[in-house]
Parts: sequence; C-alpha cells; structure tokens
Amino acid sequence: MQSQNTLNKLSRRNWLRNAAIGATGAVMMPSLLTSCTDHVFPEPGGGLGSATPLTEAELRSAAQNLLHMDAWLSDVYSETGKYEEIVFHLLNSGQKPTQWKDFIINILTAIALGMFEAAGAITGTKFLLVGPELAIVSAIVRQFTSFDRPSNLEAQFAEFELGHLAMQIAISDKLLTLADETDNYKNLRDAWPGDLEFNGQKYTLKHLADSAFPSEKQGTDYVALRTAAYNQFRKHIWNVMIMKAGNINYYHWGNVTPYDLGQQGGCVHSWAMNRFYSDQPYAGGYLRGYYREGFFEGYSMEYWLIDFDGKYLSEDAAKELFTDYTPGQFINPDPNDKTKPLTGLFPRDYVFKQFNTTKTQFFGYFDLAKPEVAQCMGSLAFDESTYNYDYTGGNFPMLIKK
Repeated sequence: MQSQNTLNKLSRRNWLRNAAIGATGAVMMPSLLTSCTDHVFPEPGGGLGSATPLTEAELRSAAQNLLHMDAWLSDVYSETGKYEEIVFHLLNSGQKPTQWKDFIINILTAIALGMFEAAGAITGTKFLLVGPELAIVSAIVRQFTSFDRPSNLEAQFAEFELGHLAMQIAISDKLLTLADETDNYKNLRDAWPGDLEFNGQKYTLKHLADSAFPSEKQGTDYVALRTAAYNQFRKHIWNVMIMKAGNINYYHWGNVTPYDLGQQGGCVHSWAMNRFYSDQPYAGGYLRGYYREGFFEGYSMEYWLIDFDGKYLSEDAAKELFTDYTPGQFINPDPNDKTKPLTGLFPRDYVFKQFNTTKTQFFGYFDLAKPEVAQCMGSLAFDESTYNYDYTGGNFPMLIKK
C-alpha cells in the first residue's frame, strides 16, 4: 500500500509536470523525442557498441538502469525546486527579484550538466558503474544548446523555474522512451551510438547493461549521488542569482585608528569581527582595507554589499552562502579540524570577485590576511597579493558583459 506521503509527492509532481508542459508548450517535446539518433547522440558508430548483440536480459538490465536514473532525477529535481524557493525567501521574502527573468538556455543546460558532472566526480571505484547513465542524460541536455530545438525556446524559458522543470520532464521523457521494452527494446538498440563520452570516459550499451545505478533501496550510494548533484545546484543557483539579479556596490567606511582597534580587541581581525561582521547591515558584506603609517596612522577601510531590488544580503543568507567571515575565519568551523568549514558554499571573497557581470574593482584595498600569517596590526594585517585576481564569472562566463 502506498503511503499518503508518497501519494502527495506523486500528486504534486504530476501537477508541476502539467504546469510546466502548459507553460513551456508541448512543441518542444516531440522534437526531443523523435530524433534521438540524429540529435541527442552522435551518429551511430557500431550500433550497440559491441561485436556481439546484447541478450534480452542484458537489454532489460540496461533499461532498468535508465528507470533507476529517471527516479533519481525526479528526486533531485524535486529537491532543487524546493531550494529555489528557499533562496527567494532568504533574499526577498519569497518574491523573485525583478531581474530574475529572461534566462538564456545556456544557463539551464550549464546548471543541469553541472549537477550530473558533480555526481560523476564522486564515482571513483565505488560509483564507477553509473557513468553510462550520467553520459546519456548529459547528452540529452546538450541537445538544448546545439541541435534540434524550437525557434521560440528562448521565450519559453524566460521563467526559470518552469524552464528548469521542463528540462527535467524532457530528460525524463527521453529516458522512459529509451527504456520502452517494445520489440525487444528497439528504441534503446536503435539510439545508442558506438560509444558515448562523459567525464573523459567512453561508454557502450554493454557498459549500461553491466552498470548498477542505485535505487532508493541502495540508500547510501543513492544519497551520495543525490547530495553531490544537489550541492552543485546550490552553488550554481547562487552564482546565477547574484550575477542575474543582484548588484555589487562598494562604500567607504573611513579611517580606523589604533584607538578604535583597542576598543574592539586590539587587532584588525578583531575589529572586523566585532565591529563590522557582527553588525546586521554588514553581515552579508565584504571588508577590505590597507594600513597607513606615519603621523595619521590608521587603517582605511572599504566594504562591498550585494543587494536585490534594494534589499541587502541578510545574515541568514550570508550563513547559507559564505563559508567564512574573513579568509581562514570560518562561520562554522569543523570542531575536529578548524581549517575546514562545516557550512556555506563559497569563500566570501570568491563571491564578490567572481559573481559580478564585470570585474569588481578594489581600488588599492586588500583582503585581511589569513590568521596564521597575519600580524595583529600594521600592514601585515592585510594580504597585498589579493589586489589582482583572475576573473571568470564563476561557472557562468556567458553572463559576463563584454
């Protein structure tokens, strides 16, 4: 007997599925489903990728792995959909920022591929046999940016959440079609090329048959793959959110004197923690500075903030997004290893350096040095090597303004 929770999940999934199909238009689905050999995969180069045709049992095993993959995919997308809403609540009380729209298809495909590649990266020996399944979903996703897609797909994907869900549905539809047992799994036999590449490895249909994609019954392995994909999605959604809908601006704090430092523990790092990051308006900020010696000895400080429709990054959002306050000073350090953070997604400086559509300028101000190399006061409280840095846009260089 199915539990009520299972029924509720299925009901919600069906509702979301219908909503996505209605919003994005069924026009995109037939093209994806009817041209597997020509568009989703390379031209066949050996049919089954094996000199000996697969037995019915082997084909059944291959199809079962695709069904396990489809169930896992549905689970992953359910969790990522919930996280999108969490991000909106952290940033804007549940409302989408006004610039959270008009997404190019490359963003959706990069997010999806990132999830699968992250899952593939943990495989090693233990998960070596999930590569064929990840290869096939990655090939399906890549179709969105290259071959056969409707001319109005860009407009259909303007709403990110519905586009994200529609991509999941398209992948699921393809997996279910390939796993169809009709005519001794004809769809699967006809579609699979000589080999299919993923993360530097090539896979044949025989590899798929011999693989063992975990089901929920293999909970440990299943969760490990899901966690890797989910965590990569969390990183990608913040990267895109800030570049697409946020604004990074800088402000001049002013001069901090040795007396000011004495009031806050006597060190630049102590002042940063006790006076700056502990103050709610600056909890999501980013502090840099430099030492000025001589008669007017002191520390000139500037800071940067991220805002969404005029609302600054909150303390709760900062704890979700950042691993640290200043380099090496973690928000939630591992009690067994203080050099590692337990929570957060990115070092704070990385977000402010990379998640901008143009390279952030720091005007001669430097990061605070890591505690193990920093002096309490003076110029060595700062790391002057941090003035110049490589700018990449994180995982979304396509959003950089040329």
